[in-house]
Amino acid sequence: VRGVDGGWRQRLAGMRAQLRGGLGVAFAAAALAFAAVGGALFWNTNVRNDFVSPDGQLDLQARYERDYKQYESLPQPRIIASRSDIDLRPETQSMTGTLVYTVRNPYAGPITDVHIGMEEDRALVDVDLGGQTLASHDAPLGYRIYRLATPLAPGETREFRFRVDFHPTGITSTQAQTQFVENGSFFNSRMFPQFGYNARVEISDRNERRKRDLGEPRRMPKLEDEAARANTYLTDDADWIDFSTTICTAPDQIALAPGYIEREFERDGRRCFSYAMDRPMLHFYAFLSARWEVRKGMYKDIPIEVYFDPKHPFNVDRMIEATQKSLAYYEANFTPYQHRQLRIIEFPGYESFAQAFANTVPYSESIGFIADLRDADTLDYVFYVTAHEVAHQWWAHQVIGANVQGATMLSESLSQYSALMVMEQEYGRPRMRQFLKYELDRYLGGRGGELLEELPLYRVENQQYIHYQKGSLMFYRLREEMGEAALNRALKRFLEDKAYQPPPYTTSRELLDYIRAEARPDQQTLITDLFETISFYDNRVVTATTTRRDDGRYDVTLNLHAAKRYADGTGRETAGVLDDWIEVGVFARGPSGKERDEKVLYLERHHITTADPVITVTVDEAPFEAGFDPYNKLIDRVSSDNRRRVTQ
Repeated sequence: VRGVDGGWRQRLAGMRAQLRGGLGVAFAAAALAFAAVGGALFWNTNVRNDFVSPDGQLDLQARYERDYKQYESLPQPRIIASRSDIDLRPETQSMTGTLVYTVRNPYAGPITDVHIGMEEDRALVDVDLGGQTLASHDAPLGYRIYRLATPLAPGETREFRFRVDFHPTGITSTQAQTQFVENGSFFNSRMFPQFGYNARVEISDRNERRKRDLGEPRRMPKLEDEAARANTYLTDDADWIDFSTTICTAPDQIALAPGYIEREFERDGRRCFSYAMDRPMLHFYAFLSARWEVRKGMYKDIPIEVYFDPKHPFNVDRMIEATQKSLAYYEANFTPYQHRQLRIIEFPGYESFAQAFANTVPYSESIGFIADLRDADTLDYVFYVTAHEVAHQWWAHQVIGANVQGATMLSESLSQYSALMVMEQEYGRPRMRQFLKYELDRYLGGRGGELLEELPLYRVENQQYIHYQKGSLMFYRLREEMGEAALNRALKRFLEDKAYQPPPYTTSRELLDYIRAEARPDQQTLITDLFETISFYDNRVVTATTTRRDDGRYDVTLNLHAAKRYADGTGRETAGVLDDWIEVGVFARGPSGKERDEKVLYLERHHITTADPVITVTVDEAPFEAGFDPYNKLIDRVSSDNRRRVTQ
């Protein structure tokens, strides 16, 4: 405090004197503006919208589990067909729609109560179940219970109708929705009503559950749980369904959905498109709308279409080429493509993923359309992601796993393997190390952040670092050991027997049975190691020396170290016995001096049974580098020491 004034009375008197005139008017205006802005923000975030803190959201999830888990096993209708009429308004970021589900009661007893959940409860504005009363409505949790006027009898089918209305209501306390946007709307069926208790809503963090006395986190049903095979891991209220939709959008936009265009027309000044699928598909579908440019290609008689922002043409031709080569490999080695077209569709970079639906692949601009691949050393992830998503037309959209451990191995790991084979055909085996090392490092990093328990691949519980990264490495190595033809024969037989299978759905254990049937007796232990255990290697080149022979060739002597260990889900390790075939390689320096164009002088698999083998090989040219598992096909915790420069 400066000056000689003391006490609040003198200070207030001085303030009144200073606030006379223009300064006082400005102060009053600023105070009013402050109050008005604060009031408007409070009204938007707490009255027009619900403000829920992060802890408050967890409390809601806890209450959902406490109040409604009792209904988890209650029989609910199964959706057998979905028909919708969607009115999308990109210019106002809103959508209204009418959904008609044809449902059936597959159970021995009648269904009297229908439990309906929807994340944005206020958007569900009308429900018609053929006569019903609302017995309970928990709006904060989006959970409703309707009592049917006439129970749904065993074997009976009925149409359930829903009306939805999604529209913005001012400023929200969190990030605004990005599904309905001015150019590039993308939303899927998870926004629509679902039947029954949704176990995916439960809190998964062990510490947050302990705070709320909820017990241990829910785990995926065990692989041996036969009852859980009644559902796929994607949906609990449907099997394979019939699908059709009409979606209307702005006059200058194209609207897309799975299926085939039946007609395009105008309605009330809107541009409308009707689509229908000609065969059963999963109850998992998406709608998109934007001002796209379309580029077309062909594979045999199958049209390939890429819908993209005209400002992002950079990788479109690469996507078409990847699609063509993927379809060629998958049809040659697996089974025929089940659809009559394939579309890749750009959506804005609010999210960074690509996602496969039946004959339709939404693809984020941020991981494909604006990727800069001009550097020859850059991993061509556009080609790879495209091949992976095309592979999902077989792995998920033909064969879908039961809701038990290992389900995502059947969809994600097999799509990873399929895409790797297409990549290898495109770039050759030497370039695969770049991708395999990337996958290895991400797997090792992922397991370090595991919150519950690392599981063997065939028991994976939707853990991405396992079904993506480890899955790539395991299936690639299995191909190396079994041979591509043998592994692909097993996968083809699996597809032929399990495609579009009704409940009980298939499992990873059944896939391993097909693989074991094609493998030799001496490869059975390897299959156990790859899929049913958590195993690691510590392989490295200790020294690599060379001497020139009289005939001009070179002898290369490698002093190696090898070790194998097994781990349980908590990280405890035990020593393993070495009895493995591991590649040894010698390479000549390439023109660029980089690994991508090294020349392979020697690359053979050796049977390793001791910890410190010494191997001597002879090559025709001066060696530059030598490697022990040089392409990182094994799970090696330190991949950087698998190669070493050759010295004199």
